[in-house]
Amino acid sequence: MELEKKKIYMNRQKARIVTQITIDEDRNVPDVKPDMERIILQRGEVEPEEVRCQEEKGTIRGKLKYDILYAAEGGGVQSLSGNLPLMEPVRLEGVDDKDTLTLDWAVEDLDIEMIHSRKVRIRAVLTFTITADGLIQEGLVTAASAEEPLETREEPYQITRIAVQKRETYRVSEELEISGNKPNLGELIWREVELRGTDCRPLDGALAIRGELAVFAMYQGDGDHMPVQWEEFSVPFSGQVDLPDSSEEMIPDIDVRLIHSDMEPKEDADGELRMLDTEAILEMQIRLYETENITAVCDIYSPAKEAVLTEKETSFEKILVRNSSRTKLSERVKLPEGERILQICHGSSKVLVDRIGVTEEGLEIEGALHVTVLYTSADDTAPLRSVDAALPFQHVMEARNIDASCTYRLKSVAENLNVLMLGADEAEVRAGIILEAIVLTREDKTILGDAELVPYDEEKIRKMPGIVGYRVQPGDTLWKIAKKFYTTVEGIRETNEGIGEEVKPGDRLILIKQAEEITA
Repeated sequence: MELEKKKIYMNRQKARIVTQITIDEDRNVPDVKPDMERIILQRGEVEPEEVRCQEEKGTIRGKLKYDILYAAEGGGVQSLSGNLPLMEPVRLEGVDDKDTLTLDWAVEDLDIEMIHSRKVRIRAVLTFTITADGLIQEGLVTAASAEEPLETREEPYQITRIAVQKRETYRVSEELEISGNKPNLGELIWREVELRGTDCRPLDGALAIRGELAVFAMYQGDGDHMPVQWEEFSVPFSGQVDLPDSSEEMIPDIDVRLIHSDMEPKEDADGELRMLDTEAILEMQIRLYETENITAVCDIYSPAKEAVLTEKETSFEKILVRNSSRTKLSERVKLPEGERILQICHGSSKVLVDRIGVTEEGLEIEGALHVTVLYTSADDTAPLRSVDAALPFQHVMEARNIDASCTYRLKSVAENLNVLMLGADEAEVRAGIILEAIVLTREDKTILGDAELVPYDEEKIRKMPGIVGYRVQPGDTLWKIAKKFYTTVEGIRETNEGIGEEVKPGDRLILIKQAEEITA
């Protein structure tokens, strides 16, 4: 007997490792910078490198990029930036160098404090999640042939597999012009670039991406005794990334993150410093799924010979649900006692998810939106200040039939951040959080692995009656009955007129053994 098999390639999550890196470092203020009086604002971002596995060991490499906005002694505002190298060995048990590794990260805590006017202490807790996916090959029998007559029973399978899994980068470059009522650029003091929502869609041979960058720049105006200036920009972007194996029918699961940004003053057409040359590099962790319907042979027998079947257990993944939902937040933020707001300069935010639970309704998500508000104060000796706030949220994302055996991936991003003054000592923060999840379930199956034909036990066949009257039992099908009595489904229908596709318990059938007739 010859079996025709279709190779199926599927991904399996082999491991998910969560590790934390703690940083506690001191850094000096460079000689070219003035002394510190107090820290106004701080920021830390991880710029990772690719993780590789060798002999079940891996190393997380990259850097923590930190930025400090501070009030200088004697007046004025200055900034300090630097990088702290990261290198952390990780045990990747059960993972080999052929597996695909995906790295996710979060700055869980960041605290930068002055030791004295020329030194700062940087403490941070970074969480890294490494997911290892392995490629599994399975073969489904789609046809069987032999010299002897064969009866085959087929079963439909719906299989979801990852058709494309890779990492790509997308570069956004934009020249931003300072408003006409503001002075020319002097020294660029502070810059922020945030990714505010993206949408990715697979095309034939490409991936379409669009989104928005929120850009904030603070600078010293060109000229003597010019006050500090700031400006905010919204930068929409759209484009395509070549992806030869992509098609429009594929189901996307794409995580987009800002991994690097830069901003430099640039002259305009008149030779004046009024432009900001802004660049952002986005990293896309791309997973594109496709669903394939396959009809596979699940049972074989022959009236001429005994079919010896070898079965095996396997499992197929399929998408249970792909869902997106939004939650809105609004909270009042009180300033420290004695401080008063003159003007809101800028608000920035990031989403941190603390817990994900699986319930009957779906995914129960708890976390907080961490917001930093930069504002001008009524205190002339310290005109720039900031305040931090954490807006907790709890949200249930619908995912019916989910259970603890399912795997899922969740993405979260803030949108529509708006900070409003409510009074001299209070502000209101309003924002939305977009939550996107894809949930996969695993379906265990018994499939046909191999089959061969061997001669019947002739003595057993001769002892069986040639014609049998049979009453259908619960659980019987025409296939089971034909196989048990060495006949065929077609033969049963020919002998028993009026039999349809199915039989029901209590039906009476006349069965004619065909084994002796064929073997003879």
